[in-house]
Amino acid sequence: MHRYIYPFLFGLFIHPITVAQSPLKKATYSLEAGTFLSTAPSTPFWLRSNQYGEVPLASNYFTLRGQIEQEYDSIALASKKKLTYGYGLRAVANLSTTNQFLLPEWYGKVRYGAFELYAGRRREIMGLVDSTLSAGSFIWSGNALPLPKLQISIPDYTYPFKNGLIALKGNFAHGWFGSGDSVKNYYLHQKSLYFRLGKPQWRFKFHGGINHQVQWGGRPTVPFYDAITKTTVSKFANSLEAYFNIVAGLPVSYEDRRFVTGGQVYGEGNRIGNNLGSVDIALEYEGTGGHWLVYRQSVYEDGSLYYLSNISDGLSGISWQNKKGRQGIRKIVVEYLQTSNQGGPYSARIGLNYLRGQDNYFNNGVYEDGWVYRRQTMGTPFVMPLRYSTGLPLNEEPLQSLNPYYIFNNRVQAFTVSVQSQIQRVSLTTRVSNSRNFGNYRVDYPLSVKQLSLQQQVVFPIRQYTVLTTFAYDNAGLLEKNLGVSLLVKRTF
Repeated sequence: MHRYIYPFLFGLFIHPITVAQSPLKKATYSLEAGTFLSTAPSTPFWLRSNQYGEVPLASNYFTLRGQIEQEYDSIALASKKKLTYGYGLRAVANLSTTNQFLLPEWYGKVRYGAFELYAGRRREIMGLVDSTLSAGSFIWSGNALPLPKLQISIPDYTYPFKNGLIALKGNFAHGWFGSGDSVKNYYLHQKSLYFRLGKPQWRFKFHGGINHQVQWGGRPTVPFYDAITKTTVSKFANSLEAYFNIVAGLPVSYEDRRFVTGGQVYGEGNRIGNNLGSVDIALEYEGTGGHWLVYRQSVYEDGSLYYLSNISDGLSGISWQNKKGRQGIRKIVVEYLQTSNQGGPYSARIGLNYLRGQDNYFNNGVYEDGWVYRRQTMGTPFVMPLRYSTGLPLNEEPLQSLNPYYIFNNRVQAFTVSVQSQIQRVSLTTRVSNSRNFGNYRVDYPLSVKQLSLQQQVVFPIRQYTVLTTFAYDNAGLLEKNLGVSLLVKRTF
């Protein structure tokens, strides 16, 4: 079959006449084709991470990608009093022994003044972080296929007061997870609010904010009996009252029978659904020769951050961007991720609420698929499902008895250095990450494994094409020893 498909796709790529003559004249089109190869059956870590679910775990395949995108009208956007719209569609076909077709983006958006409304699936990250070179924002990194959402937001910092001292941005969204292994037809509630303190001309600016994510609603794949309420649970809370509780973040108790008929409430008498997010702060400095950003994301899931028992966990980073010239080193980002504390090894079940340990990041007792979409982590790629830990003995107990998509290794310490540089017309991105992996407090499996992963990306133009080549390497550790390369050729119209 591939013998006939490949020549057809190649011909489409080099002779895209119908695309160039599309009546949608204001839109931008692109076609991209290439291959991913590696010495092991899996794709190396930095070839597949933070790729919005487009790159599968299994390697050695051919890929074809197409995209159409229309951005807002710049004149209408600048006037702030005119309505403008945009849209996007991106399709990816991965061809191998198992073929895969994805739509990482399909959305429509409308902008009026500071406000934006969009519906569909769109590539995004969330949190105060360097968006171009980060190893991954903790809660929403762009590692998984984007979730379908309906969202209203202030996407860019906007000054609510005339003095220009405080700027705000944020979002409010409803999303659809669809069905997973443990729960069917469940939802996402998402909101965020960030502020920036400092007038536009100030060199120093302070940023702060919080985001709140909730997996809620739906029904268990297999109904079960709950001994506390003596009720067979066939669906989880999805009433309007439950939704208001979720939005407000109000606590509920096991005995609250208003929610029993609409589903069971789980946790230490805490909140409906699986609640998690991060509290972020950052300091920005605009110098004459460079732009600096220092940021910190602190993690919350079950109350440990309130008691400061997991305050050592989070993502810390520093970014420097060169403002002088266009050659040489353009940007450097250094990050340290720690998720190994999790409030300590003791949980609140022993009667001391302030301990609040064993947070078990990205896992949940009811939404057992965890903080994933389409079986890929939505947050930092260093906290990954068991199946992605290809260097572990997955055929041995107790790992063999776990769901292969369970987030087993969520206690991680990872140090990453990323460098972006320019040599003539060649753009280079270099990334080195070194992590220590300690497994999971709740699985009796002693783990202390180091993992080194490298990436070197080279991008350069050839006539009307852009060539993107990436080399990646994983040493033997949490991941199997692996050397891989991707070669992509792109044309934009």
